[in-house]
Amino acid sequence: MDLDLPSHLHSTRDLLMRSLVMHPEQAPAMPAGLAADLSARFSTRPAAAAPVESAGWLDKVRSFLATPAFGLAAAAVVVMGIAVPMVSGPAAEKETFRGQAAAASADPVRILFAGSNPGIVSAIRNSGEFEAAAISTLGNASASIEGPAVIVDFDNGTVSSVDRDGSILHREELPGDASGVAAAIASALSRF
Repeated sequence: MDLDLPSHLHSTRDLLMRSLVMHPEQAPAMPAGLAADLSARFSTRPAAAAPVESAGWLDKVRSFLATPAFGLAAAAVVVMGIAVPMVSGPAAEKETFRGQAAAASADPVRILFAGSNPGIVSAIRNSGEFEAAAISTLGNASASIEGPAVIVDFDNGTVSSVDRDGSILHREELPGDASGVAAAIASALSRF
C-alpha cells in the first residue's frame, strides 16, 4: 500500500481499509466451478486446423503472375528477344526502304557535268557540300556511264538521276540561279 498519498485521499484509504476482511477465514466462500471456469478460460489450447481447399488453375496462374519469378521470366524473354537477333547477324532478305524497292546499292554516286559552265562547276566543287572525288566532267551527255550518277547537263538544262543500269530515275530542270544548282543536285541524290 502506498503510504505517500496526498492528504485529500487519506479518508478514502481509511474507509477501504475498514471494509476489507482482516481475517481470510471469515471471507465468503468462492462459488462452485469458478476456479475451473477461470482456468479453462485462460489456459492455452491448440488451434483447430482449417480444412485445406485445393486451388483452381486460374488461382494458381494468378498467384504465379504475382510472384517475382514471373517478372524475372518476362525480363529474360525480352532480353533474349532483343539479343538473339542482334547476335545472329543480318537477315537473309534484302532490306527495303520506301516500300518494296530494293535497298540502295553500295556503289558510290558520281556527280557528272556535261557541257560547260565553269562558274557553276567551280562553285559546286568549292561549296564543300559534295565530295570532291565524286565530281567530274563528262565529254557529252550520251557517253557511257558506269554505276549510278547525277548528270548536270548544261546543254539541255537538266539535272538527272541515272541508275547503274542506265535508267533515268528522276529528271528536273536546271535552276536559272547558280545558287539553286546545289539544291537540285541534292534533290537528285535523294532519289537513289
